Order: sequence, then C-alpha cells, then structure tokens
Amino acid sequence: MEILKKLRVSRRFALQGAVGGIGVSLWLPVLDAMLDDHGTAFAQGDPLPTSFGIFFWGNGYVVGDWTPSGSGDSWQLPTNLQAFAELKNDMTFVTGLDMMDAQFKGHGWGVMYVLAGGDGNIINRTSDITRGAENPNATQYKPTIDQIIADAIHTDQPYKSLETGVLAFKGINMGTVSNNLAHRGPNDFLPPERDPAKLFNTLFGDGVPTGSGGSSGVPTDVSYQLRRSVLDAVWEDANRLKGTVGVADAQRIDAHMESIRAVELRIPEGSDGGTTPPPTGCNPTAPAANLPDVTAKSQALNRLITAAVACNMTRVYTHLWSGARDENTYPQLNINRDHHTLTHDGNTAEHTKIERYIMEQYADLATVMKETTIGASTVLDQTLIYGISDVAFEPQWHVHTDYRIVLMGHAGGQLPGNRHVRLQGRKVTELMLTMQQVMGLNVTEFGSWDKTNRTISEILA
Repeated sequence: MEILKKLRVSRRFALQGAVGGIGVSLWLPVLDAMLDDHGTAFAQGDPLPTSFGIFFWGNGYVVGDWTPSGSGDSWQLPTNLQAFAELKNDMTFVTGLDMMDAQFKGHGWGVMYVLAGGDGNIINRTSDITRGAENPNATQYKPTIDQIIADAIHTDQPYKSLETGVLAFKGINMGTVSNNLAHRGPNDFLPPERDPAKLFNTLFGDGVPTGSGGSSGVPTDVSYQLRRSVLDAVWEDANRLKGTVGVADAQRIDAHMESIRAVELRIPEGSDGGTTPPPTGCNPTAPAANLPDVTAKSQALNRLITAAVACNMTRVYTHLWSGARDENTYPQLNINRDHHTLTHDGNTAEHTKIERYIMEQYADLATVMKETTIGASTVLDQTLIYGISDVAFEPQWHVHTDYRIVLMGHAGGQLPGNRHVRLQGRKVTELMLTMQQVMGLNVTEFGSWDKTNRTISEILA
C-alpha cells in the first residue's frame, strides 16, 4: 500500500489534520515499518539517529555532596545524584577537569568556557583573559557546542535545534549569556522557550519551521484558544494508518498519542500560548510561586523535549534550568535567599538542597527518555546529554577546578555508561572535543582557552 511505501522510505512521518481551519501535524515516533528486520537501522540502511543535548544549571556544586565512592562499575552515586539511582547504568560521571590553570574567575567566564571553549583568543592562563564576561555587553564570542554540532548533523529534521528553559534569569545584567544558552556567535543567541503551552503549539502546529532556532509562523493557538486537542484533528488519519501497519506499530501509535494527550493535560489551563491577557499588578511577569507549578512545568517540558527527539523533529536540544550566576529563590524548599548568595555565605545545606532538586528534574528528563523507544533502542540509548554548570569546586571561591560533569545516555552505544571517570588536571575542552567526535564531527582540535587535540577515551566503549 502507498502509505507503507512512504513509511519504508521515510525517517519522519506526520499525521495530518485541522482544528477550526488551522492545519496541524502530529509527528510520529520511529515505527517498525520504517526499520530493518532487527529494528536497529532504517529500512534503507541509515542508522538510527543519535542526538545531543545540554542540561545547564547555574552556580556550580557543593563538592562534598558531588563526590562518589568506589571505582569502576562498583562506584556509588554521590548524595546530590541520588535521583539517578535507577539510571546509574546510563550515566558517565566525569570529575577532575579544569579550566586552564584553575584560578579564580567569575561565572560569566566559566559559562563562556564550558559552552564555547573560550572567547576566540588562544590562551592557557586565566590571567591572560582580556574580555569581560559579567557586564551588560557580555556575550558568547564563539558558537556554543550545541550549535557546532547542529550545523554538522542537521539534515531534514524540522528543527535544527530546540531551545527550552525553566527559570527566567534573575541577577546582574550579564548581556546575553545568563538568560540564553545557545549562541551562534556574538550577540546571536537562540532564546529558550519556557512556556510548555507555547512549545506544545509550536511543535505540533502545521508547517516546517525556518531558521536555525526553529522559529517560524506556525500557529500558536492550536489547542488553547480553540479549546480542542490537537489529537482530535489527526485521529482519523491515525486510525487509517493503524489499519495498514502491524500490531506493535498500531499499539505504538496509540501509546504515542496518549502520551501527547497526557502532556497536553499537564499544561496548566491558564497557559494558553499567550492568548490570555497578562495579570495585572506591580509584578506581572513574576514566575510561579509554588513548587508544584515549577515542577509540573519542568516535567511537561521534559516530555515535550523527549517527544521532539523521539519523532526525529530535531537532533540537538538545550535545556537551561537556570542561568550562570542565577539569583532565583526557592521558597517552596523553605529557602528564601537567592541561590547565588547561598553559594557565598557558606550555607551549603541550603545550596545543596537546591542542587538535589535541580538534579531531580534532570533525572526526570533522562527517565522519560529511557521509557521512550526508538526501534529496538530508547531515546536515552541514542542520545548524549552534557550536564554542566558554570563554576566548579566550591562555588564561593570561583576557582575553576574539578568540574563535576553528568553525562547521560549512550550516544548509540558509544558510551557504555555506569562509569565514574576522574581525570585530575585534564581540561573541559578535551571532553568537548570528544563529544563532537562522538556525534560524528570530523574535528581534531577544539577550544581557544585550552585549545586541544587530546580526547578523553576513558568515557568511550
């Protein structure tokens, strides 16, 4: 049948429909009908897609709560990573890496380094840095690693990259670097989408987006202005498709549609992509004030990111939990002083409580990816997430030594996981070069601060 022929030659397939005259598309996950007999490659021989992501949070680590015990595959998760207990086999925990000569420098310089490898000037000593990074004119002078990878691996996916975030930045004006993660160059940034409803409507609107950031004129009022589910619009097409594929694929289509329905229901009723008038008052843009709302928002975004990757809508994604030098408060954790201040007043108990909560959100993303299949594999099997913060060691000192880096996923089998790799005195740029090669880039050196041609083979299978 014609629809099966299309599936066999396609790595992406969308159900089509309309709501109130507005066209919508529901991109499907990879189906058995698209794959070879083993479910390990597409029918035409192309490998299953691998993806790359970043999970970033500001203000660093309380080192004592990020120090694992044991070695080899018998290593034990540190206190602040206990949320990953069921995901330990999917984690590669890298410690000991430095920025240059591991000297004092602020948050802005740290984020410039861990996301872009420096500012373009070839140096190896912190004292040789000449550009400011914590002022209103600060920016990333080089493309961030996500955009380098996106440029290299993007093919026919609707979105070259997908940018999301949770907490809007609070703190001193640091130009473009704290409120945005993805940069294509100086002052050329891709802002994160923090509203699950807007992201939902963008992903499931009709039409192929244009531009490197995935923004376009797709409808933004599909499900909330009209108060009808996007799934209702494609149900007829889904039933037609289910009649042409195998039992497993039919069940997979049902499960996928129900998972999208569940995500839709998780989005607060008042979050309608901007069609509801903004609240009045002295601070109408204040973030949600209670933890369940923030957590629900985080979890909804995690599921939308996973759906986009599973449907091969993008192969590169970034998730900005909080920006470098972030001053958000966490009153829902009974913590009313801002996060950045806590890192400087020696209150490690409250700081580490925030870190554990953030890691719970990261673990939720990884868990959803592990539960979502791609052929005989899972999204987590096929992805590599770079979990990183802006400063290292004890953050009140801003000494850029001994970063704790949480890599999640197996990148199509290239990272075995369940591994703690400690490499004292080595450089973060070495890991960034390694990740680019893992993603298939033909690159032999990276970075302008700590420019290197050395890779970290210790994390690989």
